Amino acid sequence: MKPFFRFGLAVLIAGAPTASVSYCIEPSIYASEPSFSGHEPSAPSSFQKPDVPYCLSSYSYSGTHACEEYELNAYFDEVEEYVEALEEYYEEALSFAREAIDYANEAKAFSNEIQQFADEVLEYAKCEAEDVSTQHE
Repeated sequence: MKPFFRFGLAVLIAGAPTASVSYCIEPSIYASEPSFSGHEPSAPSSFQKPDVPYCLSSYSYSGTHACEEYELNAYFDEVEEYVEALEEYYEEALSFAREAIDYANEAKAFSNEIQQFADEVLEYAKCEAEDVSTQHE
C-alpha cells in the first residue's frame, strides 16, 4: 500500500496548479492634512501716524519753531509709539512668513505622502488584477 500512496502523492503534486500564489497587500495612509492657522498682520493705521504740530510748520525752511517743550515732548512720544507699532508690524509679518513657509513645507511633505500612497494603490491594483486574471489557471 505504501507504493500506491507514494504514487498518489506524486500525481497530486504534479497535477497541482502551477500558478504562483500571490498575496496583495492593500495600502493604507496615515498622513494628516496640514493646517494653517496664521493670520496676515495689519499695518498701523494712517490715523495712528502722528501729525506734525502747527508750531513746527515753519521749521523746515526757517530752522526755528514756536513750540513749547511739552508740545515737542508729546510729538516725539507719538512718533516713538508709531515707530514701535511699525516694528511690531514687522515682527508679526516675519512670524506670518515663517508660519507660511512651515505650512508650505508640511503641504509638500503631505503631497509626497499622498503620491507615495497613490503609487502603492497602483501596485496593489496591478497585483490584484494579475491575481484575478491568473486564478483560473
